[in-house]
Amino acid sequence: MAKTKKPAAAGPVAKPDAKPVAMEANGEAAAALFAGYEQWTDVGRENFTAVLRANAVLSEGLEAMGKEVIQYARRAFEQAAETATALLGAKTFEDVVQLNTQFAKANIEGLIERSARLSEMGVKVASDALAPLGGRVEAAIHKLSRPMAA
Repeated sequence: MAKTKKPAAAGPVAKPDAKPVAMEANGEAAAALFAGYEQWTDVGRENFTAVLRANAVLSEGLEAMGKEVIQYARRAFEQAAETATALLGAKTFEDVVQLNTQFAKANIEGLIERSARLSEMGVKVASDALAPLGGRVEAAIHKLSRPMAA
């Protein structure tokens, strides 16, 4: 088996000093990375703040809707008590039918009125609660549409 000989080195080769150039490039890359990281942490912080605002608006709205439901239940109970008292004082069957008809009509009208009111409140609460989040979606789209650390 024949051995192949490696060519002898011609002598020391002068290498350019690449260390400062590499360090400078690494420093710029690290700065760009941290700038991008800081931008995304700001986006995350703003998103979290928007979620907190939306949650506060939603909580207030649901509380108002709950109060509305309680007021309706209270009023319905009062009407039922008034009707029951009037029924006890009814002298004829026609009076009983008339009182029941009035009670049913008042309950249906109240239900329709309160349902419409609760529906309006629900739409307003949803709209107000989603407003801060919609702004964050627009901001995220804006951030994603341009390069980071620019």
